Amino acid sequence: MSLIRLTATVIFVASIVGCASRPDTHLAYNDGVAAYRAKDYKTARVEWKKAVSEGDTSAMNNLGYLLSEGLGGERDEVTAVHLWTDAAQRGHSEAALHLGKAYEDGKGVDRSDVEAYAWYTCAVTSARAASANGDDVEAAILKDANDALSRLMAVFPPEHFDAAQKLAGRYVQTYAGK
Repeated sequence: MSLIRLTATVIFVASIVGCASRPDTHLAYNDGVAAYRAKDYKTARVEWKKAVSEGDTSAMNNLGYLLSEGLGGERDEVTAVHLWTDAAQRGHSEAALHLGKAYEDGKGVDRSDVEAYAWYTCAVTSARAASANGDDVEAAILKDANDALSRLMAVFPPEHFDAAQKLAGRYVQTYAGK
């Protein structure tokens, strides 16, 4: 057997063994989506927890939603906020949108118009960048985030605006579009 053929065989076998020993988070995420669509929220939670354990930001966002709404088990708004924060800090636009809403409503976290403004702005920035490439889901998130920001601004205390803009600038620079 030639050295090239032996090397190729070793690489091929190593890649199969590596793939077999690593959990397939994409499969767990998709199984969660299928369960959610079938309204089997308990199974969706289980599958998305698997994907979350491997760092899947979409699973973090979706599991956060199930927890915040109490779908498939106990309502846990605090854990939902932790999941959304983790995903938003990794550039997930919808998680930033949910996080902004949590701060606006004071669900799972202390109410803060400044934090809500910052996270909505981060969601707008992330979604705008992704929707520019023709992503329809991100375009819908962009619309929802802009609507949320407009709704918030209608009742926003003027004395908080400077702090909100500074925080939003920091969040956008650090987290948007990662």
